[in-house]
Amino acid sequence: MDGMQFFIELLDKLIWPAVFIFSIITLQKPLTALIPLAKKLKFKDFEIEFGQKLKAVSKKAEGAFPELEIDKKSVLIASVENLPSSSIIQAWAEVDSAAEGLIKAKIANVSFDSDTRYKDIEEILVTEDLIDTKKGKLFSELRQLRNKVAHAKGYEVGKVEAIQYIELCFVMVDHLNQLKLQS
Repeated sequence: MDGMQFFIELLDKLIWPAVFIFSIITLQKPLTALIPLAKKLKFKDFEIEFGQKLKAVSKKAEGAFPELEIDKKSVLIASVENLPSSSIIQAWAEVDSAAEGLIKAKIANVSFDSDTRYKDIEEILVTEDLIDTKKGKLFSELRQLRNKVAHAKGYEVGKVEAIQYIELCFVMVDHLNQLKLQS
């Protein structure tokens, strides 16, 4: 074996470990950032499923500590960073649910037409004096903004505006729930 052959054999044996070490060093920061997002990690016989175990522990914690129950408003505000439109739609769903609950608590045998449901709810809230006209106007404006987000093509909402919308929705939800409790 001459010197050149020895060098090629040595290089052949060392190149893959060198590439592996270089890759680890180069990709260390991106890999470290991805690990917390992983739902499952598996290496040979070692396997961890983060999401399932975390859900199980969270349910046990909620049962033991009622103060840990999920605050919908906080969850929606936190989700604004990645999904502002979805957060707005979900916040409106809370207003809708609270308004329907108030109407059903105050008025017997009421039904809503599925095509004009939100307008029916708004009309009943105002005409039956369940809320004043100012709050009825806020209800209408919140509904219209939600419709733009849900149906208008290319309509984008900023994070700050989404948070303000969610805050207004939960002010309305709290008000409607208070009125429902007064029955």
